[in-house]
Amino acid sequence: MNALTARCSSGRSRAVEELAEAAAKWGCDVPDDPGIAELADQLAHVAGHLPKDLTVRADAAVGLEAAVEHLRAAARLGGLLPVVALHHLRLALQYEHDVRQGLDRPVVVPVN
Repeated sequence: MNALTARCSSGRSRAVEELAEAAAKWGCDVPDDPGIAELADQLAHVAGHLPKDLTVRADAAVGLEAAVEHLRAAARLGGLLPVVALHHLRLALQYEHDVRQGLDRPVVVPVN
């Protein structure tokens, strides 16, 4: 494993951990070792079920959907092109973070 791949691997692990924590903050039941596609599905569920009384609902949904698309892109790449996969994970984190920062109050979406 070369140095770049090793750095990407540790960055990927950190990003997945941070995304799992973010999904948990949205009320998702995140397993101990979630996969990227699983996190994408959970955040997609959240985006589709934001409370109707949320004043910035449309913007929040759009931001979460963008995060989901980047997660799905990273999942499709798997172990191929680790730098590109890490880029998508970091973008997903940024979109989720921006959505959370744009909300006036914490939102927990019930997950069935």
